[in-house]
Amino acid sequence: MDFLLERMTRQGLARQGTGQPAEVAASAFGLQAQDAAAARLGVRARSSGVDEAGVVQACEVQRSVVRTWLMRATVHLVAAEDLRWMAALFGPMIERRFANVRWRELGIDEGVIEAATPLAHEVLTGRQLTRREFAAELADRGIRLAEDPSAPTHLLMALSCRGVTCRAGDQGRDSTFALLDEWVPSGPAPADPMAELARRYFRAFGPATAADFTAWSGLPSGAAISAIRDELTEVGLHGRRGWTLGTVEPAPGVRLLPMFDNYLIGYRDRTGMLDPAVHGRIYVGGVVKATVLCDGRVLGIWRLQRSGRSVTVRVAPFERFTRRHLDELERERADLERFFGRPVGLTVDG
Repeated sequence: MDFLLERMTRQGLARQGTGQPAEVAASAFGLQAQDAAAARLGVRARSSGVDEAGVVQACEVQRSVVRTWLMRATVHLVAAEDLRWMAALFGPMIERRFANVRWRELGIDEGVIEAATPLAHEVLTGRQLTRREFAAELADRGIRLAEDPSAPTHLLMALSCRGVTCRAGDQGRDSTFALLDEWVPSGPAPADPMAELARRYFRAFGPATAADFTAWSGLPSGAAISAIRDELTEVGLHGRRGWTLGTVEPAPGVRLLPMFDNYLIGYRDRTGMLDPAVHGRIYVGGVVKATVLCDGRVLGIWRLQRSGRSVTVRVAPFERFTRRHLDELERERADLERFFGRPVGLTVDG
């Protein structure tokens, strides 16, 4: 199916380039990043020009890419130059989603957010704190959050929605948070952020439908698509009207995609991308498993097994692999070895 090859190519997965993390994040238009290790592997799948340490450095030292809550109120890794206008666009949607139910349950109301805003500037200036450290600093200053362990996360989400904070570096498995104004320099914003969002989506994910755009973004599609209608090329997709923006030369390829990869989350209709019979093996509760992608179709799942300094990629195929699949997987194994800087083995079940 040519449209699958085109999608794979637009996502940078067919021809692995040599771009740095910010280039990859801008081109793919964000990488799902609630799992930081998976986000790093998402960069790897789209570029042979950076290793794992280089992605960490881009996040924590260069600050050329940043993680925060954006599309669908989930954490994404985006180019720093895109962060501010995207946070301003998605912030109100995230507040509408959480304010009247979850935040109310946690006692996070407008008064708490307003009181926490100047204190966030006070306690985070020149520092990066974990959720627990941030909550402890607020408690010392009179703001005590609910005992629910998710309360600090939701308050930081609320502050991030208003452009106060963002995620910074990691301390082990814990994220730290910083002041957005300190972590990311200000820059120009698009004249019409909603139009730019649609423009970037159809460039990175097309061919796609209006329903796909809404499923990916969590925002209505009508005004966004209308704003750039003259820039889009209309195509038929699953019997519906779809669009692309710009042209690419579709190419085949095999790639090991990480958990939560854009390619598996960026569309409402996954017709052709995977056999409906295996849907439940990939989308498990709120988790999207790491997958084997060939020419835009999902042919299996995989996981990393670690032992000391060695790593093994264990693949579970959904169908019998050909010699081409096995050869391409060997190339992926070698690239993961380059990315991790340590030996990587490969095991294919069955």
